[in-house]
Amino acid sequence: MQYRLIARNGRKQGVSISDWFGGAVLRLPSPLVLRKTAAVSCTAAAISISVSTGIRYLLDVHSDTITIIVRLILPFVIAIPLALVWFTRLESLQNAYRHLVRHSNELARTASSDPLTGLLNRRAFIEQFDGAMQLNVRGWFLIADVDFLKKINDAFGHPAGDDAILAVSKAMQSQLPAEALIARIGGDEFCAFVPKESNQDIKAIIHQINGEAAEVFASTRAGISQSLSISIGFLPVKPHQTFAEIMSLTDERLYRKKRERSKE
Repeated sequence: MQYRLIARNGRKQGVSISDWFGGAVLRLPSPLVLRKTAAVSCTAAAISISVSTGIRYLLDVHSDTITIIVRLILPFVIAIPLALVWFTRLESLQNAYRHLVRHSNELARTASSDPLTGLLNRRAFIEQFDGAMQLNVRGWFLIADVDFLKKINDAFGHPAGDDAILAVSKAMQSQLPAEALIARIGGDEFCAFVPKESNQDIKAIIHQINGEAAEVFASTRAGISQSLSISIGFLPVKPHQTFAEIMSLTDERLYRKKRERSKE
């Protein structure tokens, strides 16, 4: 006969006896189910015995020993199996619900994030940005573009290009305030919304993002001579401005900077 422990949520919850019932799994009730069953059974037995005793006293009916024993045992015989089945089923449904919620949260997180960087993706960023605009949150809109990413990919391979993207992602997360929204919206494009309440010098932050991204990439790809740089455009966000509007305006400023950088 083979005994096998059943694990649930990392804890030992029951025993499987594979030789019994054609290989069916027999689980011992969890401690929580046992406690609830004991409480309900004792309550039901107390009520049943009290009512039975009261009726017999009012009717002046005397019981023999067997009747008294049956009257004491029968409530437990009925209540314990019913309570065990009920609370075990209820616990199973609760566990299934918790698993479903965890799975749904994981799917939602995966659907709203960029798989390489873990930042928000374009759709999720737009939803949260539009929500901020509906609340009249003021701030700065940034759009960043990795300079010469194609050149890095062609010369050193796409893994090097991925490291460049990750370096920018790490720098933006490190330098932008915690309340900022940050997203990767394209192959080499990032955007961010920084609320003005953060009281940060946006130009200083942009300079720090460029510096940290270059340092991270250089340390990750020590054998690459190509340095990493980012062109970043930014504009203040007006109330009720849509993502498309601010994106178009900031994009113009970004590419103006890229043209200036290419002339250097």
